[in-house]
Amino acid sequence: MRTFLAVSPPLESARELHAARAVLRDAWSGVRWVKPENYHITLVFLGEQEDSLIERMIASVGPAIEEQESFDITFEGVGCFGPVSRPKILIEKVGQGRDGLKALYEALHPAPGNFRPHLTLGRPRRRGLEGPAGDELLPSAAKTDNVRTFRAREVILFQSILHPEGVQYSRIVSWPLKEAL
Repeated sequence: MRTFLAVSPPLESARELHAARAVLRDAWSGVRWVKPENYHITLVFLGEQEDSLIERMIASVGPAIEEQESFDITFEGVGCFGPVSRPKILIEKVGQGRDGLKALYEALHPAPGNFRPHLTLGRPRRRGLEGPAGDELLPSAAKTDNVRTFRAREVILFQSILHPEGVQYSRIVSWPLKEAL
């Protein structure tokens, strides 16, 4: 089973963000865009795992995050990994909430790593990628609303199912974060 641990915005917030990023989708062709119902911030990608390992991992997540409090996450605008002229992934950058996400990552991830919290908006296809002129993610006259906030209240274990028409994510189990007083 292919799995990952993540924090996910409520569907209403995801749809608002998706609508606000229409200008990005209009500016780029040759990109496979993530559907708002699949928006998430990956904490740990587990990949293909046997059921027995997933069962052990499920038993360990709750104790690992039991002291973590819920927190706000604010998105602060579009970005990319890789050069702007040929991005590997088009993302929504995380502003407020980076420290909370990093704390969750460190509680869940046994080895230190380079954690860069983000929400993936789209992945370029192998052919046909084309964006705005001048090595810009957006046309120079484009304006975007850069503030979207949601409360991270749980960590979710998702199963990732690959289909020819795109990826489908299925929620397996979730663990609540403590409510801040």
